[in-house]
Amino acid sequence: MIKVGIAGADSPAAGELMRLCQQHPDIDIVTAYAPRLAGRPVSEVHHGFIGEERVLFSANFDATALDCVFLLQPLYSDSDWMKLMADRQELKLILFPNIVDEAPVFNLAPVYGLSEMNRKPLVRGARVATVPRAVASAALTALYPLANHLMLAGDLNIEVEAPADIISQASLAGARKEILNELQRVQTSFSGQITLTPRQSQSPRAMRLSMAIPCATRLDEVFKIYDSIYDDHNFSFMISRRVDTAEVEGTNKIVISLWHSADDTLNIDVVADPRMRGSAGEALHVMNLLFGLHEKTGLSLPATAWRGSENGDVKTKL
Repeated sequence: MIKVGIAGADSPAAGELMRLCQQHPDIDIVTAYAPRLAGRPVSEVHHGFIGEERVLFSANFDATALDCVFLLQPLYSDSDWMKLMADRQELKLILFPNIVDEAPVFNLAPVYGLSEMNRKPLVRGARVATVPRAVASAALTALYPLANHLMLAGDLNIEVEAPADIISQASLAGARKEILNELQRVQTSFSGQITLTPRQSQSPRAMRLSMAIPCATRLDEVFKIYDSIYDDHNFSFMISRRVDTAEVEGTNKIVISLWHSADDTLNIDVVADPRMRGSAGEALHVMNLLFGLHEKTGLSLPATAWRGSENGDVKTKL
């Protein structure tokens, strides 16, 4: 069993992660670190855990007893992590996007954890990975095949419909930086500006990105380009019609709709669940890759529905 510790276990994203971990056949949650709630069952904060009272919040975090740490809050210094990773060679560290800017561990050379772009580095010895932000995960999955074929030119204007926390100013700024960095790494000739235009979605689990780019390549050839990269990936799917966000809610899937306008414009529409992609689902996916497990382990079934009311406060269950 993979012994897992979760730092920041009282956050909503941690609740979603723990629900996924509970159905993962190879995970044992050893530490749910949330000092202010030490000794309390996680069911007092996260729904779906009644009957799972063996999982208690803890004030202690001993990384030397763990195989994998999910970091949702800053913990330890950079030098401390360096020593821990050196002393415990099997330890893996997965950083959630909310702390990447707060507590960077650059000396540990984290791999950007978007499997559609970096699956090989993740399965070939990586020990530290960062979870992409939700908007960046969806945008890069949609654009990577085009960048890989040097097909991006000019500015990118992306409409983003997502929950309020996903389209906050800070979150979008971080996503824009990730998108630009990763696209330029793949297509060094890309020098366009990236504009993210937000609109709040009605569902906490619904995210849709829409964009249009110049592309004279025939649509069947465009699909071949995407298939050549994603045909052996388990969570990325291409279709030729726009779909409802219900297709992906509660799953780790990204569905990319592609169609041409009459003026040689490629329309790209992307739907994903931002509580899974760019959060709990993507983090668990990264863990599977770091430990050499099948990508879909623990992710084949939808996660328990996200409750927008979860905010880390102790709640009375009736």
